[in-house]
Amino acid sequence: MRVQVSRSSYLVLVSSSAVFVTFRILQWRARSRARKTVERVKEMVEENQPLIVYWDLSVRERILKAAIRRASKWMSLNEDPKPMVGQVGGAAVHKRPVLTLNPDYVLKPLLADHRGIREIAFYESLKILSNNPTNQTYSTFLTGKQKEKSPLLKQAGEVFDTLALAFAISIQDPVVTESEKALKDAWKVVKKEVEALHRLSKFTAPYYGVIGQPGVSHAPECPFGVTDDAHLLLQDLTSNYSKPCVIDLKLGTQTFEPDAPPEKQERELGKYPEQAEFGFRIVGMRMYDPDHPDADEKGFRCFKKPYGRSLKSRDQILDALRTFLCAGVEKPVIASEDKRIAEDGVNNFLTESVRCKTIANLLVQLRQLRRWFEENKSLRFYASSLLLVYEGDTSKDNGSQDAATAKMIDFGRVRRELGGDQAYRVGLRMLNSCLGEILDQEEERLGKHR
Repeated sequence: MRVQVSRSSYLVLVSSSAVFVTFRILQWRARSRARKTVERVKEMVEENQPLIVYWDLSVRERILKAAIRRASKWMSLNEDPKPMVGQVGGAAVHKRPVLTLNPDYVLKPLLADHRGIREIAFYESLKILSNNPTNQTYSTFLTGKQKEKSPLLKQAGEVFDTLALAFAISIQDPVVTESEKALKDAWKVVKKEVEALHRLSKFTAPYYGVIGQPGVSHAPECPFGVTDDAHLLLQDLTSNYSKPCVIDLKLGTQTFEPDAPPEKQERELGKYPEQAEFGFRIVGMRMYDPDHPDADEKGFRCFKKPYGRSLKSRDQILDALRTFLCAGVEKPVIASEDKRIAEDGVNNFLTESVRCKTIANLLVQLRQLRRWFEENKSLRFYASSLLLVYEGDTSKDNGSQDAATAKMIDFGRVRRELGGDQAYRVGLRMLNSCLGEILDQEEERLGKHR
């Protein structure tokens, strides 16, 4: 009897121990798997970091190869691109110019430093999400990991982990339960970024890949794989205009990233200190005004970077925007009481006729962009520009001559920052306010003269 009792006790003890050990193993695997999953998802949208980990060689190669393949599907260079006529804002003398290619392409030169690969990655993210805006698509883009058939042993381990998680959830293990909540929150962040980028694509030029570079470079002078011959292949935003009037606005109160070297920060701050107040600066503008004495042989007036940096007050910015928006219209007789001279010799003629319908068209687009930035809580755009284009040929029919385009360009310094981009919002509010004021003044003036 004693032997039987001892054996029974022994079996119970062994069974209990086996159950306990199995429980602990399942618990450990479940907790480990849950923690790793949460960490992996959080890393995809880590705050205060660039959009991609561009310092990772495999990430750079994957994105650059994808961009090269994308361009190859569209075209091969059967003709030589030509420098863009009337490029505004543009590159400095030591940099490469923007090129054009028939029928309606622009080739933007890519920088060989981190900005080049980051800009490619940004456009690639917009492109893939425009076709399939899902968390899984974005996860694959950021990590490069696609679901593949695993070896039998690995599959067995994945099944075991899945069972372990199911078991831990069923008994409401506190660590797994907390991880599950953190995972849901992390995926919500990913989802918001996916939705934001998907909606942003309507405010950028159509992108077709990278051209001019046969493959990923490993040369010392190309530390990020991008060569001096690499160009972004984009749609020419001016191709549908007969006499395109263009202004390049550098948006944001700060044009350098938080981790930029002190000398870079000092240099950027010195370019235009007023940008911290106004939220933008005029990089360059070109408008069709053939009757003006300063017009070139094609009838265009051009204003370069020094002009934008000379504007020190809001009134001077209003003057500049009004000048840009007066292209191609007849100048009415100027009443003496309506004429004044602003500071530093900048002329401001309040009676100059501006393109009211064009301004109204631009304001509609700017309000949509402002709404996107108000909803955006995670992405910040350093040194990005806004390009405004409208038709300068008043001989066109009414529908065409009022056409206008507002698109964002330059995405070499996009990163994640909590709260979104308040600095860009400052610039958009200022620009919206200035254009709205010009439109109100013009409509009031026209009302008086009717």
